[in-house]
Amino acid sequence: MKEYHFYGWQKATVKDKNGLTPRDHYDLLSDIWCADTCAPRMRGGWTAENKTLGQCSITAFLIQDLFGGKVYGVPLGDGNFHCFNAVGDCVFDLTSEQFGEKKLDYADCPEQYREVHFKKDEKRQRYEYLRERLLAVLPAIRPMTMEHIGRYGAIYAAAFSGEPWNDPWEPQNAEIHVRELLESKTAYGLEYLVKGEVAGFVLGTSMLFHYGRTFDINDLAVAPAYQRQGIARRLLTHCLDDIREQGMVGAHLITAGEGVLPQFYEEFGFTKENCVILMGREL
Repeated sequence: MKEYHFYGWQKATVKDKNGLTPRDHYDLLSDIWCADTCAPRMRGGWTAENKTLGQCSITAFLIQDLFGGKVYGVPLGDGNFHCFNAVGDCVFDLTSEQFGEKKLDYADCPEQYREVHFKKDEKRQRYEYLRERLLAVLPAIRPMTMEHIGRYGAIYAAAFSGEPWNDPWEPQNAEIHVRELLESKTAYGLEYLVKGEVAGFVLGTSMLFHYGRTFDINDLAVAPAYQRQGIARRLLTHCLDDIREQGMVGAHLITAGEGVLPQFYEEFGFTKENCVILMGREL
């Protein structure tokens, strides 16, 4: 697991609607926080090495937009508050690193309200600027569509041709394969968008047996340029959550080659024996 240094990062596993965690948003915001989003009174001390300086309130309210929950403030003794987030029992502070080794007390802190903070026009403007820049790079998970069938074929061909159990795929043949699955009446697929470009997808079909409906995961593919960024994990997590909510009793993984099950899938609960994960019910 990648290590972070903001307060609460170890348990910051809650997800927004696109399956992103606070850790993911920290990664995105790390490329966005700048002197222009820093509080004016601290702007002279802002550096790329201390990127969270003066970013607390606008960051906390932006994260609240995406995750819900509440914003609280640690009293700083000068009349100001350092803002952080609480989503259910998950408490985290994406901008705590600005305090270095100093430990803040996050217990019994007063709730903070944007109506109060945004009475300052400069703070509201900084929040809107930060929000605009984050939304411009924010990944999205949404249903697959025939509009992107050519892109799916290209991704599939590039992602699977290098696997030892597969012969090289031509993009046009991969497109035919994906199209046939997607046109099935029981198809379910999700695409992952990064800056408007499809970076990967997961696709499968459901089957009805006497013990209930199960889901065959046929394809999980990520374009080479976007691999090793957690996209496959987010897609599969979102997919399994959705089919569980639909009442399916299990998922069968057929995207891996025969007799091959990467550790990635084992971490989700799939077994080498039958590549099946159960949704809380015995088959």
